[in-house]
Amino acid sequence: MRILSRSDIERAVTAKTAVDAMRVAFGELSGGQAVVPVRGHLESRHGITLLMPAFLGGSGGLGAKIVSVFPGNVADGQPPIQGAVILLDAATGSPRALLDGTSLTEIRTAAGSGLATELLADPAADVLAVFGAGAQGRAHIELLAACRPLREIRIVSVPPEGAEELAAALTERAASLVPPEGGSPPRIRAAATPAEALDGAGLVVTATTSETPVFSPEHLEPEAHINAIGAFQPHTREIPAEIVARARVIVDQREAIWEEAGDLIIAVENGIVGRDVIDAELGEIVNGRAAGGRGDRDFTLFKSVGSAAQDVAIAEAALSRAEDLGLGSVVPF
Repeated sequence: MRILSRSDIERAVTAKTAVDAMRVAFGELSGGQAVVPVRGHLESRHGITLLMPAFLGGSGGLGAKIVSVFPGNVADGQPPIQGAVILLDAATGSPRALLDGTSLTEIRTAAGSGLATELLADPAADVLAVFGAGAQGRAHIELLAACRPLREIRIVSVPPEGAEELAAALTERAASLVPPEGGSPPRIRAAATPAEALDGAGLVVTATTSETPVFSPEHLEPEAHINAIGAFQPHTREIPAEIVARARVIVDQREAIWEEAGDLIIAVENGIVGRDVIDAELGEIVNGRAAGGRGDRDFTLFKSVGSAAQDVAIAEAALSRAEDLGLGSVVPF
């Protein structure tokens, strides 16, 4: 069995590799080739532990992720999200690999947003507003900057020191935050308010632990694209219901969304929208069953709660490349 650490995975997986893996994951998920049970939740004293198995029938990937979400870890300087992914042989069930789940979660979540941005956002949009200065905020900045030229990146967080620290850290290596074909480094700064962050921003990422909307509807730029990935429980939301009502809403998986996505569940419960607010799954666009773009709506909103199909797809991509490069540790099992 091969064991891959964070550093192994970061060496093995490029932004393009990750986005292509998400194309496979969402395509199979919406095409009926993936078997993905609704994830199991276990609440403990300090957080939530999730069990997420999946089988990708088209590509043959089989595995599961166990991940913990412990928000209090931040105060102790530990990652709030930690976990592991195990890959199994689809023919025998034998364990093939154990991979760092924390880095894979960061990469695959950002890559899902990267794919959604490719398929839904204005290709000319080059100002990115990011709500949240944690691991997902950083991962989204790094991946989106590798996928398209960005002129400016604005970060807003509570408390504001997090945004300031992340902006300073990324500014030091701004030259690396460009697509492979090159370009000018983006200006990166902390924004004092949501309104300041959103002014002129055609791309928005919400990656927070907030239980209430992180911006007011009037501050969102017309025709903006939002990747909303922070809220994953029925009582939490980052996006105002008015924006949900005015957006073309694309999701990762309908079944999981109606179990977990407070951004949509609360809007339905409050009578702002109906369950038909979801226009399509992202995989339906990948498979050509739905169109990309904004259509006749004011905004586009990609709402994702995460799927084990993503975890297995990115783990398979990481393992394949790691085997080619001789990365990781091979141990008897």
